[in-house]
Amino acid sequence: MEPQDRQKQKKPPLWTSSFVFVSIANFMLFFSFYLLMPTLPFYLISHFHITNAQAGLVISGYIAAAILIRPFSGFIADTFNRKTIYLISYIVFIAFYAGYIAAASIAFFAAVRALHGFAFGAANTTSNTVVVDILPISRQGEGIGYFGLSSTLAMAVGPVVGLIMYNSYPFYMIFYGSLIFGIIGSVFALMVKVPKTEKAAAEAVSLDRFLLVKGLPIGANFMLLGIPYGMITTYIAMYGRIIGVVGSAGNFFIMMALGLVISRLFSGKHVDKGRIAQIIQIGTIIAFFSLLILFIAGKIHIYQSFLYYFSALFLGLGYGMIFPSFNVMFVNLAPHNRRATANSTYLTSWDTGIALGVIFGGKIIDSLNIATVYAFGAGAAAIAVIYFAFVSTDYFRKNRLR
Repeated sequence: MEPQDRQKQKKPPLWTSSFVFVSIANFMLFFSFYLLMPTLPFYLISHFHITNAQAGLVISGYIAAAILIRPFSGFIADTFNRKTIYLISYIVFIAFYAGYIAAASIAFFAAVRALHGFAFGAANTTSNTVVVDILPISRQGEGIGYFGLSSTLAMAVGPVVGLIMYNSYPFYMIFYGSLIFGIIGSVFALMVKVPKTEKAAAEAVSLDRFLLVKGLPIGANFMLLGIPYGMITTYIAMYGRIIGVVGSAGNFFIMMALGLVISRLFSGKHVDKGRIAQIIQIGTIIAFFSLLILFIAGKIHIYQSFLYYFSALFLGLGYGMIFPSFNVMFVNLAPHNRRATANSTYLTSWDTGIALGVIFGGKIIDSLNIATVYAFGAGAAAIAVIYFAFVSTDYFRKNRLR
């Protein structure tokens, strides 16, 4: 046998049945969620007669709850059977869609939204940890990149379908759609085979059991990038209508999806080759310029549609490089028996940024104008670029375990 053939033979498989199943389940989890995201502000404002800022608070209640539960779900997933925790949280997550349908007041809706966030935080944290358990270490960056594509594609495709449904059917049909897609996802989650993993040893309860304290400096960097992303997913449809972009806001998410797919074709392999810092820095710079272009699209009266969709493509490209690379960073800062804790910290950082983006985005729209939202988003991305260059890169190099 030739040396080259032996090398190929030694390469562990990536696309196992469990990896495929957990990726599909993850897609359905996020798809059911993002089916609601761009249309929910319209529904809340028209159905309950509230302001943009109030709608932002209600929507962000979901994310705030996810942030609160993540540290505990990471601890639980590191301590108990990971597959069991994954399935329970996934099924509870699906059940809460029925609560949206039953909500007759804004207070009831806000309560259901917050409780739904608890279930999402737990399901998302454990699914991210399950996939790390399934992946071979030598292909971790590539695998996390492809797995992350399942959620980021859902973030792009879900809003497209949601906007189509919003324009064609009563809003409750979107709630039913989320429920159905969630149920389909749970079937695939059930078929995932999770290998036995080393459990966290019994020790005194400390902050590090719930949050990866070592990951917090890098978490601050990731949080800054979540702020503009929260502004995009929540207010971009409204932005397109206000500035008079030709075509559906759904096309924005299609262009984002295209950028995400392109980025995953090359970024994960470069991460596995040790170029993680370079990939994140390039992705963050691309995101900054894309947000700047998105802001400019609302301030000029020519080429608005072109700039709007051009920014979408490159936002997808930038964030497609950022998401999995930061995930690998957090996993490599933690010992194997703290994988779930590392993932919960990674996702908590992101969700904190998303929540801040949604809340401040609503306030900026009510106080100034919607274009200014993306100027603030570009500012957050610019700070992230500088922070990563002068803090995160050296910090990761000195503290990584693998």
